[in-house]
Amino acid sequence: MISTTRGQTTLDFAVGTGVFLLAVLFVVTYAPTMFDPFAGGSGTELIVADRAATTLSSDLLAASTSDPGILSAGCVAEFFEVDADEATCEAGASFTDFDGALSLDGRSADVTIHDLSASASDPADPDWTDGGDELHRSSDGSTPTDIAVATRTVSIDDQQYRLTVRVW
Repeated sequence: MISTTRGQTTLDFAVGTGVFLLAVLFVVTYAPTMFDPFAGGSGTELIVADRAATTLSSDLLAASTSDPGILSAGCVAEFFEVDADEATCEAGASFTDFDGALSLDGRSADVTIHDLSASASDPADPDWTDGGDELHRSSDGSTPTDIAVATRTVSIDDQQYRLTVRVW
């Protein structure tokens, strides 16, 4: 026996087509932006700056890798090549190769630790240094163009500072 009832009405077809078109529109709109962070060009400087700031604040200068953001005064003094009052770096890291330590991949960088309320152009001069020493280090004298900036809030000897890494 053949049934004469229909399984699909015009309204069902219209709703199904509308949902399908909305799904296609969503994919066409958002698919290209999913790959933007991985595209080459000026965005890579931002990734390098963020990686360098994370490496400094949680590994190279950290008092302990289990407490990222709490920096060792001795390691900070060695990295920025300043004299510190009886502070030593227990990490044993070598800071002579600035570009290699930060994995700059041929880019130039500028690293500054400054007070939270100060700008990056005004490096901190903490009490634990021998005086007159600023916490600023740059890879070379090239002219900054297309700068990417990454910052971290860090603590050195229970004082809050901001670590700023600029990459170009």
